[in-house]
Amino acid sequence: MRSAVQAAAGGVCILAGTVVALVLPGLNPWIPILLIPGGILLVAGAAMERMKTDEGPPDDERFRKIRAFACSYAWQASFGVLMLLLLLDVTGTVRLSGREVLVLLLFLMGTSASAAEWHLLRKGDVG
Repeated sequence: MRSAVQAAAGGVCILAGTVVALVLPGLNPWIPILLIPGGILLVAGAAMERMKTDEGPPDDERFRKIRAFACSYAWQASFGVLMLLLLLDVTGTVRLSGREVLVLLLFLMGTSASAAEWHLLRKGDVG
């Protein structure tokens, strides 16, 4: 039932974003830019939830430990990049808007967490 509601919400987001983009083109362009991909993600998540089976790697203590370490590494990398951006801004080397910094950090956090988890899974364990 939950995946059906999620898919319906995604469809509503896609439809609303499309209507806003076509009917009200003078409105804020960020509305359809956020609604349409968000709706696509909701529909894709619902589809993946429907296709999920009980097969796959078990969610044991080792996997949870690896995920926790990967998130910790991603946080540390993001903090380091944030300090670097602050240093570059204070020295006047680079001027970035708040939106650019947020996009950069969100991208960095996601990719570094995935890369760290992949590395730790290949390694076998943390420590």
